[in-house]
Amino acid sequence: MKWETVTSSIGQTVYTLWSNGRKLSTLVFNSNSNAARIENDKERRVFLIREEGFIKNKTVLRNEYGVRIGHAGTDHNEKFIVINDQRYFYCLETESKPQITIYKESKDQPLAKCELNIHENLLAKTGSRMKIAQKTLFSLLFGLCWQLFKPVENETMHELNLG
Repeated sequence: MKWETVTSSIGQTVYTLWSNGRKLSTLVFNSNSNAARIENDKERRVFLIREEGFIKNKTVLRNEYGVRIGHAGTDHNEKFIVINDQRYFYCLETESKPQITIYKESKDQPLAKCELNIHENLLAKTGSRMKIAQKTLFSLLFGLCWQLFKPVENETMHELNLG
């Protein structure tokens, strides 16, 4: 699987998620409102990415109605994302080709790998675009998890080539 940048305009970029030559979903992230719009052939959703907590140290995902449906965190130096009360660990690899690997217990047994064939420098660790880059990466990570693990259609996961 891979995320690709399709078009870009001021404040928002359009990404598509592909698997085996098939377009699975489209994601539009608006950095001004921190809203991610995800669309596939069966549904359209809007998700809000917020910084919450006492010192705004938690990245939280809310649906279009304001209900918290996920968050990101770190456990024993491993990054994780929780979606619909299910925890998935992930790592961002930047060596040759940038990609996200999602796993449950071990990196050696990934649930999915997704290339990031995107135009923006979302891997920068410093500078003014760092917060926007982090939220954009989180929206891509969430979009991938939503496609793979959404509760309504778990059979979709079996149709995809997850390797």
